[in-house]
Amino acid sequence: MKKLLLLTTIAIFGFVNAQTKKENIRVTYATEFIIDYEKIKDNIPADYRAAFKAEIDKGIVVNFRLESNGEKSVFRPEEKVNNAQDEGGMLAQEIMASESNPLYKDYVNNEFINVREFGGKTFLVKDKLPDYQWKLTKEKSKINGFNVTKATGTDEEGNVITAWYSTELPYKDGPYRFSNLPGLIVKAEFGNEDFTTVFTMKDIVILDKPIEVNIPTKGKSVTDEEFMTEVKALQDKYKEMNQGVDVSK
Repeated sequence: MKKLLLLTTIAIFGFVNAQTKKENIRVTYATEFIIDYEKIKDNIPADYRAAFKAEIDKGIVVNFRLESNGEKSVFRPEEKVNNAQDEGGMLAQEIMASESNPLYKDYVNNEFINVREFGGKTFLVKDKLPDYQWKLTKEKSKINGFNVTKATGTDEEGNVITAWYSTELPYKDGPYRFSNLPGLIVKAEFGNEDFTTVFTMKDIVILDKPIEVNIPTKGKSVTDEEFMTEVKALQDKYKEMNQGVDVSK
């Protein structure tokens, strides 16, 4: 009986230790941006439509990198465009420019932080880590050699998110703002009628050295909603200023 109790105690301690162990990982996601050209072409200047359509037909793929130490993580695009996409592609370059500021997750404080620049000002967009109301399914698959399980959720705009996570990779992180599933999110897809984004893990590296994730502190701290209010106020201000300029001379 004592031997059984000792073995049980060792097993429980080993399980708890494994669950609380903080490992440093670097994950690369090939991120595909699928655009419905027919639905957006009227918003594109006529001189650029052929180039935009050619780029969309070719496929827009940008690599993003997630680095996590178990308590904090940072998600950002890699500097080079994926080989599947010409570096001169206007849409790919625009996507990289718009997503150039890293997105941070702070699991200790249950926050995400995104640095945004607008109107010559720096904003620290902070909010609670999103609750996507994940629903775990029994649907299984295999992606890049890992057994995965399907989960679905909904973002703040009501768009459906489909995620595939692997318990073989016991990390609660994932691409973009997605997290808090029973394993690393290996693939995620979300979007609307015009635009779909698909993140697919290319590779994962478990690092020997700890990753330092330094969350920025300079800038005005706002929520997502407050940031959009600031943007609208600045846009209205610029519009009013431009209307007051006599451009006829």
